[in-house]
Amino acid sequence: MDPYFLLVILLMSLATLDLIVGVANDAINFLNSALGTRAGSYRVILAVASFGVVLGTLFSSGMMEVARNGVFDPSYFSFHSLLFIFVAVMLTDVILLDVYNSFGIPTSTTVSLVFELFGAGTAIGFLTAVERGLDPFQFSEYLNLDSTVRIINGIFSSVGIAFVTGLLVQWIARLVFTYKLENTLRFFGGIFSGLSATFILNYLIFKGLKGSVLVNAELGTWLAGHQNLLLGVFFVGFSLLAQFAVYLGLNPLRYVVLFGTFSLAMAFAGNDLVNFIGPALAAFQAYQVYHASGADAHSLMMDSMAEKVSTPFAILLVAGILMIVTLWTNAKARKVSETSINLARQGEGTEKFKPNAVSRGITSSTLALSKVFVRFTGAGVRSWTDARFTQPEDLSDPRTQPAFDFVRGSVNLLLASTLIAYATSLGLPLSTTFVVFMVGMGTSLADRAWGEESAVYRVAGVVNVIGSWLLTAVIAFTASALFAAFLFYGEFIAALVLTVFALGLIVRSHMGFADQMKAENLVEDVIEKLANADEPMTSSRVLMGSDLDRTAHIVIMSAEALATNQKRTTRRLLKEVELLNKRHEKLELRMIRIIREFKGDKSDSFRAHLLAFDYVCDMTESARAMVEAEHNYLANLHARPHGAFLLAYAEVIALFTAYSGRIVRALETGSSESNSDLLAAKRRIVADIQRILDRELQSYRNGEISTRQSHLQTKLLMELRDITALMHRVHQLYVA
Repeated sequence: MDPYFLLVILLMSLATLDLIVGVANDAINFLNSALGTRAGSYRVILAVASFGVVLGTLFSSGMMEVARNGVFDPSYFSFHSLLFIFVAVMLTDVILLDVYNSFGIPTSTTVSLVFELFGAGTAIGFLTAVERGLDPFQFSEYLNLDSTVRIINGIFSSVGIAFVTGLLVQWIARLVFTYKLENTLRFFGGIFSGLSATFILNYLIFKGLKGSVLVNAELGTWLAGHQNLLLGVFFVGFSLLAQFAVYLGLNPLRYVVLFGTFSLAMAFAGNDLVNFIGPALAAFQAYQVYHASGADAHSLMMDSMAEKVSTPFAILLVAGILMIVTLWTNAKARKVSETSINLARQGEGTEKFKPNAVSRGITSSTLALSKVFVRFTGAGVRSWTDARFTQPEDLSDPRTQPAFDFVRGSVNLLLASTLIAYATSLGLPLSTTFVVFMVGMGTSLADRAWGEESAVYRVAGVVNVIGSWLLTAVIAFTASALFAAFLFYGEFIAALVLTVFALGLIVRSHMGFADQMKAENLVEDVIEKLANADEPMTSSRVLMGSDLDRTAHIVIMSAEALATNQKRTTRRLLKEVELLNKRHEKLELRMIRIIREFKGDKSDSFRAHLLAFDYVCDMTESARAMVEAEHNYLANLHARPHGAFLLAYAEVIALFTAYSGRIVRALETGSSESNSDLLAAKRRIVADIQRILDRELQSYRNGEISTRQSHLQTKLLMELRDITALMHRVHQLYVA
């Protein structure tokens, strides 16, 4: 069989996989506003977006030129070389996007594609020039530098444009509507809704249809000639319809959000489909030229790739269906969405990112500038503005509240769909992620969503996401160039090796992601049970018993690993205790918030719950210190602990096992345990620990054991003593 045909099949398979991992990262962005405002049920929102995706894929034909000839000059390359450029690009893209999905960070599929094409084209162009005896540093011979710079400038300039536009438009919109929509919607709702719908239709119909396979030249000319008239009709019609909805007691902004979701999904598919199937489709079209010519693959130059071609309707439709299936089924898509929604959330929420020096510096500088600005603003103006931005107090369950309201959701979708569709009409592969994310950040800042409690965390999140975008460019260029060089020399064998490598990484990533999601779901289940329990202290007691049991298991297993010199076991226990610590970190802030939702008003219960959680966290930290000390000791190949110590330590661990088992059983089942018996058991363990510790220190003073041995044995005994005491305190909190 023709090996080049097999490469084309490989590229089509990779394109399918790329659609899945790419849509999981990118397409969810157009759902953020609808999900954040809760404009409808999840199924309704997905259905609206799916319809937009199908239409958008049919409008994306003109954007395919970017993959064919937007970054490099195809006439410089033979068919053989060009095909391996596309293989390098697709393999890099699949791996890179799946990694970002696993971390839940939205990245730009457009930036990935452009820099992958740039990297692979540079590598194979350079090596081809060397092979032909030409100057490899004449980059303009094989790269479209002007076109590439134009594309890159368009992508990264969209960051600033989207942020500033979102900031200004949302600030004006909030001044007009305030947060009391019931008072302002009847005056401005119709006009604003009509204006939003008109802007969306302007760019989707008159700009977005350019290059579509559904619109012929005659229809396009007619639409352009009647553009102003049609826009006027749209504005009047939508405004009257929205005002009538207000009269009926409906909120037209809800439908603007759903309509905007449809339009942004359509703009996304039209602009970003090239990122997923462009290289594979270009390779297929190149193979058709090669097969028809009958020429040698190494001598056939690909001048024909510079010509414009129309993408087959069937391919676009299949791609759209695959994108829709991914939207409905991919779990990683929801994880990526959570990042953007939480960073734009109005008020408190779970902060994913930790503050850093950059976020603190930006926040403090912004606060200083705002104080300077306040000095030049009249008190009356400030008072009026503050009143417009004041939110009414909402005493309902915060978990059932939307992340932001319909005004902000409408502005997000209006601006994002307009910017993306306009860029598509100009043939620029604008980054959907950059635009959607930065518009959302601009509108949230204008809406004063970043308060004193959250600003430094939100800024840290924005800095991290933007930093990951820049890192995407570097990684995409470097990895694609390395893959391309490997393929240039290894050819078909190298393609097989890299494909197996990529599939292995993806399988491993999905296995790790499944474990991660399981852990996160368990945390959410804990919060849900505590919040909804009729007897919250019973749920709290069971929770603490479960975590206490895991800590005790780690301590007992680490003692066995030390006795049998099992370094591998200590390494596994280190991972286990790290997972437990991460679980506690995720629960820590929520444990405070959940006090609001505790049923009943007994402050003693609140205090007992928080103290018990603090004790359990301390126990886990002590267990971590024990395992870490053991692992380092064994990994560094130090002398085995003295036999007398191991024997005495095993005896005290046996007592600890029985003691911890009684406490865990009492907490998890609610069974009665004599507090005096447990106190006596605790005192015996502590006394034995003290006796062993005294003997161990005397052995060290007599020179019978080394400093390393003494440090390890002392560490284990003292941490075990702390854990034993803390366990008894936890039990007392729930039986008192």
